Formats: sequence, C-alpha cells, structure tokens
Amino acid sequence: MNGRVIAKTSNSLWNKYVLDRRLGSANEPLLTGRERGRTGHSGVGRSPGATRNVNGGLSEHPPTRGAATSRNSGLEKRLAKAREEAERIWFEVENVDDFLVRIYQYYEGKGIRCILLSKFTNLIILAFTVLFSTFLFTCIDHSLINEKKRLNEVIYSTCFQPPPTIVLIFGVWWAWQLVRLFFEIPQLSEMEVFFTYMLEIPEIDLETIPWREIVVRLGTKKPRRVSVQNFLGPNNPLRGRMFRGAAQTTRAPATQHALDRLDAHQIANRIMRKENYMIAIFNKDLLDLSMPYLPETWSDVIRMFGGRWRRHQEPGEQDAEGSLKKKRQWVTQNVEWNLNYCILRFVFDERGRVRKRFLKEENRAKLTEILRSRFITMGYLNLVFAPFMFILLIMLYFFRYAEEYSKNPSKISVREYSRYAYWKFREFNELPHFFVERLRKSYEKAYLYVQQGPREKMAILARFVTFIAGSFAAVLAVFALFDEELLRGFEITPGRSALFYFATFGTILAVARGMIPDEQTPFEPERLLREVIQETHYLPEHWREKLHTDEVRQQFSALYDVKLSLFLQELISVLLMPFILWYSLANCSEAIVDFFREFTVHVDGVGYVCSFAVFDFRRHGNAKYGAGLQGVGENLASREGKMEHSFINFKAQNPDWEPDMEGSTFLTNVLQRRGYPAEAATVFGATPGQAGPSRFPSAGMERLHPFQAGAGSVHVGAGGSMMRNRVRGL
Repeated sequence: MNGRVIAKTSNSLWNKYVLDRRLGSANEPLLTGRERGRTGHSGVGRSPGATRNVNGGLSEHPPTRGAATSRNSGLEKRLAKAREEAERIWFEVENVDDFLVRIYQYYEGKGIRCILLSKFTNLIILAFTVLFSTFLFTCIDHSLINEKKRLNEVIYSTCFQPPPTIVLIFGVWWAWQLVRLFFEIPQLSEMEVFFTYMLEIPEIDLETIPWREIVVRLGTKKPRRVSVQNFLGPNNPLRGRMFRGAAQTTRAPATQHALDRLDAHQIANRIMRKENYMIAIFNKDLLDLSMPYLPETWSDVIRMFGGRWRRHQEPGEQDAEGSLKKKRQWVTQNVEWNLNYCILRFVFDERGRVRKRFLKEENRAKLTEILRSRFITMGYLNLVFAPFMFILLIMLYFFRYAEEYSKNPSKISVREYSRYAYWKFREFNELPHFFVERLRKSYEKAYLYVQQGPREKMAILARFVTFIAGSFAAVLAVFALFDEELLRGFEITPGRSALFYFATFGTILAVARGMIPDEQTPFEPERLLREVIQETHYLPEHWREKLHTDEVRQQFSALYDVKLSLFLQELISVLLMPFILWYSLANCSEAIVDFFREFTVHVDGVGYVCSFAVFDFRRHGNAKYGAGLQGVGENLASREGKMEHSFINFKAQNPDWEPDMEGSTFLTNVLQRRGYPAEAATVFGATPGQAGPSRFPSAGMERLHPFQAGAGSVHVGAGGSMMRNRVRGL
C-alpha cells in the first residue's frame, strides 16, 4: 500500500477513535515507531512491537520476522473496514436532501473540529453574555463604587440567591442546546468517515479544495451494496446493533435513481430547495416588511400633520413628487427567523418536501387563513420575548465591539451589506460560499462609491471640526509631555479630568477625519457603481440612466449601510416585529400561498422545487434578457432578469454542468448579442439545437455576465479561452 495514502488517511486521531469504537480493534497490531512517524501518530507510551490484547490493554512481545507484514496487514484491514463503512453510509442514504445539506455544512464548516469548536464557543459566549450582564446589573451596588476600593465590598450578599427567573429559563434552553450539540457528534463523525474514505478528502484539505471538486466526486461515486457479513465479523458485538435489518436492506428505487443522477444542478436544487423560494419571493416583492402607521421621513411627518399622508404605500410605488422611493423594508436576522418559522416550516414537511396541499387551488382559502393565524400568533410571542431579546442584543454588541471602537473610532463608519441586500443580490442555486465570495469582491469599490456623493458641504464641516478638535487634543498632548500626571489629576470641568477630554477630542478627530474625502481620488461615481454592479448583479430598472445621481447613491447606501446603523435596525426590529407580523405580513398571506402553487414544479429525481431554480426558459424566459423563448406571461418572469443572470452565474461556477436545449439556446443568444464571432458558439459548445454545451471556461463565463459594462473586442483562442473580453450589458 502506498505510504502517502496511508499518511493521508491515518493522520487523524479522531479517525482512529471512530474506527476503534465502530470497527473494533481487538488483537490488532499497533504501529511501530517508524510507522508512526510515517503515518503521523506520536506513539507516546507504546514500545515497538506492542499489540492490543482482547481486554484492551497493551502487551509486550519480542519482534518476529513477520511482525512488519502483520502490522501492515492489520492497518490495511482497518482502512478497508473504514472504506466499507463509508460505503455503508452512502448506501443507506434515505433522505437525499438532508444528506447533501449535511455534506455542504460539513464542507462549509471546514470539518468536524471546526464545527464543534465554533458551536461550543458560541454557546460559551452566549452564556457569558447573559451571566455577566446579569451580574453587572443585579449583583453590584453601583452607588458604592466611588467609596469602596474592592470588588467584594460592592457586591450584594444575595447575588444570584435565588437566580432570576429569566436566567433559569435561559439555563434550561442552554443545557438543551448543549445536549443537542453532543447528539450531533455521531452525525459529524459519519461525515468525516464519508469525506475521508469515500470522497478521499481528509479534513485538512477542506480549507483549500473547491466545491466543484466535491460535486464531481459525488457524481462519480456510485453506491454499491455492502455485505454486512463481510463488513462485521460474526463475533463483533456491533453487528446486531449497528445495522438493524441491514442484511435485508435494499435502497428505495427513487433514492437509488436520485443518487445515480446527481450533478451540480440537482445538488444545488436540493441544498437550496427552501432558499430558492425565498430568493424568488424577495425578487417578486411579495412580502411587505414595512412598519405600518409609521412616517419614515420629515416629508411624511409634514404630510401627516397636513392630512395628506397615507398610512400605507405599496413597495416600489412612486410618491406625489414622482421619486422612486419605497417604504423601508425591515429585513434583519430576527425577521428572517420569523419568516422561516411562519412560512417555510408551514410549506415544507419534516423531510424538506413541499406539502402537496399547497399545490391544489381548492385549499387556497384554508391555507391563507392558517398562514395568517401563524403570523398573528408569532406576533404575540415576539411581543413577550422582545424585552429580553432587546437587552441581550445590546450586551452582545457592547461586548463584541466596544473595545474595538475605543481603540479605533474610525471603524464606526465601516459598512457592510444589509440582510435585505443579501436576498436581493443572491441568485438562484447560488450556494452561500459562492455568494459571500462574490460580495467580497465588491466591497472596495462599494466603499469608494458611497464616498463619492455630494461631499463639499460635509467636507467643509468635517475640516472645521477636525481643526477645533485637533487643536484641543494637541494642547493636551503637549502638556502631557511635561507632566504625565496632568491628564489624570487636572480637572478641566468639575468631575472631568484632562484625560477624559483628551479621549473625547481624539474620538471626534478620528470620526471627522474619516468624513473628509481623499483629494487624490478621482470623482467617478458612475464608473465605480458599474464596477460594483458587475459583482452584485443588481441593477433595478429605475437605476438605469441614473447611476450618476445622488438619489441612486442614497438607495445603494441603504443597501450598503454602516454597521452601527444595521445594528440599530436589528434592535428596532425586535420592537417592531409584532406590528409587522400583525398588520403587514398577515395581509401578504394570500399572495404567498398563490406563489407556492404557481411557481412549484416537479422534477424527476429531485421532487418539487421552485420553477425559477430549474431554469425553465420556456415558462419563465424573458426575451429582453437574451432568452430564446418568451415565457407564458410577464407575471411569470423574474424581475430584472434574475433567472437569466442566475443561469450564467451558475454556469460560471460549474463549468462541467450541461444545461438542456433551452439553456444552450440562451447561451448562444447572449454570445451573439455581445458581438462574438459565429464560431464562438461552436467553440463554447452552445450551438442551437444541441442539448448540453459540454465545457465552457469558467473565467470566460464570469466575464460574459450580463452586468459587464463597457464595449470592446473579444478574442477566442483555439481552446475556447478568452484573452480579452469587454462586453456590453443587456
């Protein structure tokens, strides 16, 4: 057996633990010192030639001539059993969706150790936040802090006696989460065995291997029936416990058919079965997540007192002045959790399949009423837990960012995309790690763009504040050079030392400097926004021909907002969530039920999925965005060409995937609309009438995306690679 293979498959102590527990290790020879060095085991406490006896202990015996052969044979047997166990895991898959989701979560989590470490530390952080916050607010007599010198002198003697009720409730929930974490260990260990011995991907490679390689291996690994008699010996105690009825087990034909036909498209459809529906719902603007009866601008306040303000405005509706302004959509993590519970857990069963009652029109009225009642019930639950969640979020944010902001106040202006932007930007069948990587490419240009608004007035004020604050800070710094005690002992105002004012002016100075634009940066907002759009793939109709305006910049700034502002929105949404559920979302129940009935199709081997995720150009195609066929109607087409853009993006991420004939026609149309030579379609395998373009270079596909701006020439080499590609947007 190749030594490199042994080293690659035996370097994990966890693997050894799993094998010892599951496969048994009685009377199997252990590795010698030289072999341990080759396989990565330290071998502490074991002498060469040591073996494990039946009772699990170590025994010494003199080496024999066949010791090396016996040791190698024992190792090969253990590795063979591990591979058979991996095949058993693959063979016994019943819920394909759940299995593929576990595979992706294991890949995204970078292996069992990172997953367990991440979840456990998150639990510890949450427990620390609750207990430490409770200690600070209920156990300390703050009125004695200035008088006493020791901590134990200001702590109440009745601290946590008895514990507050909310702490007891949290303790029960935390203990349950810890138990659930321990119950996840067997499933995670199964995934490690499957990755290591079936896909031949050790845990250390998960941080570098691309997802497409895992998709290829899943597609090429055809499960075969595992013989239980060969897998476990007749005397192994695990035989009757591990595989109940495994000797008579045969895979269900539907499951076998699904696993035999796995490709990148089917895998993505199964993993993102629920997310694809949510992407489509946000794309179609079916959810009203605005706060009713709440004016959002000073103009609304004036119109409200003047009797001309309406209490509700449809998403995207123009106001009296004709501005393309829409009511604020409150999309936060708390809102997402409520949507997941109220909608997705209602539509999908415990196996992740769409309930068939949603596909029948006669159930429309009943389902609408049930969904409305779920929204109202969750509104009351949010009202009960709102105070606790509000305080918990404040403490979490304070503990996480207070020290960072105190050292570097300029980080207060750091921006990131909002949760609403995440759902607007994300495309069908786009796995999370692909989406996050795409957004990361846009951050630099997005930050430069938001700084390029009308800035002269703000720059003048920022320079003035910088001068005043800098002057005070400089004087205090000079005095501190001559007398270090001056900052702490000298009071500028009663009760406020020079140190306090030095820190205050320093913070103001740092924030004001961050608001002064760099004079060496050229003023090109339209060019920067086009470069951002190339990565975000988001270009609403009302933005076109207005990329240079401040109105578009303000709308984009709401999507790419300051972190502090996003946190405040998260806090406010906790208080507003009951009203959004009662008044706004409850009125969307009928549209949501209709959406799942109209945009659900059955795919052989996959089941019921969102029809947009199937890339059905015959039903949802939009000729305006290059589709060869115009769909049945405008109402069935995605907005802003979301499906067409998703198709190109998915093809770029999975160049080995072969679409159907309509997909090939779409690629041909896109190539021709960008002025490619006629032979380019043949080189890229996108010839009309030929189902399935075989190979399309991923680098070329990325440049082919419809949001690419500018014009230029294209050179296609003999191998189909693009040397230069500057194409015109749709």
